[in-house]
Amino acid sequence: MTTARRLELHLSYTCGQACAFCSESVRMDRWRHAPLKGEEISAVLIERRKAGFNHVTFTGGEPTAHPLLPMALAAARKLGFNTYLTTNGGLFAQEKYAREVLPLLDEVCLSVHGPDAESHDAAAGTPGSFDRAMKALANIEAHGESVYLLTNTVVTRRNWDRLEETLALLTSHPKIRHCLLSNVAPEGRAARAYKSLAVPLAKWRERVPALARPFESNGVVLRLFGLPLCVLDGRHELSNDAHYSPRVTVERRGTKSGPRLTAIASRDASRRRSKPVVCRSCEASGDCAGVFDRYLAAYGSSELTPRRAN
Repeated sequence: MTTARRLELHLSYTCGQACAFCSESVRMDRWRHAPLKGEEISAVLIERRKAGFNHVTFTGGEPTAHPLLPMALAAARKLGFNTYLTTNGGLFAQEKYAREVLPLLDEVCLSVHGPDAESHDAAAGTPGSFDRAMKALANIEAHGESVYLLTNTVVTRRNWDRLEETLALLTSHPKIRHCLLSNVAPEGRAARAYKSLAVPLAKWRERVPALARPFESNGVVLRLFGLPLCVLDGRHELSNDAHYSPRVTVERRGTKSGPRLTAIASRDASRRRSKPVVCRSCEASGDCAGVFDRYLAAYGSSELTPRRAN
């Protein structure tokens, strides 16, 4: 089994958006007044670096909401970590902040959920969020010379009809090298409205070829998260699961002795996913993380088509 070398560190439990699909809403509601302290951040980074970890993702909530993010990034860099940040734009919309913080980052993943303010702001539940993301994008392009820029679009029924437009917008920016489409996961706020958000797998299967076609020639990487391989017609290179690397997530959790930082190991992308009986005969079963449990409970497995060996 591959040893985990990736660390995910939840710094902040606050966010300026109210996304309908937010997977972190429960944790944020509970821990919004308990962001990580400086000594906690330093201790985790030192401990994990000594254990052989070489890559750290700072996430949240919105990590730029934490005033100690620049310190955390500088400490991680000094220890020899590659640094990665997930953000909805946050303080990167401010040029001064972007200019100071971006040199401390190797990779940035920017959330963009629609091609314009109407679509994105509706998905994010926050007026002005699209403009903030676009200002952040402009600042990353201007001041993140060495940053590898990715984007993440959480796909729901609400933005499904505008995916091509969203991807066209993203790939029009030459700094963006990698686009991730994330099938909405039944966690947090999304769990409460999952049936109204989840796009049927049959629709995904019909649409994937058209979504992928432009990426065959534009040099930008396309990945899809949360979909079984049969929906991708066996195209392993499109599956984010196939490129998943083991990791350890460190986040605030409650215990009998009170709140503390807890480490959760993830060896693959199978969180809240499983394989029904129909998957047993699939030749790709060993490489596939399966289907979200909530999807199977709501819609069954009739849309799955096991791949057979020739």
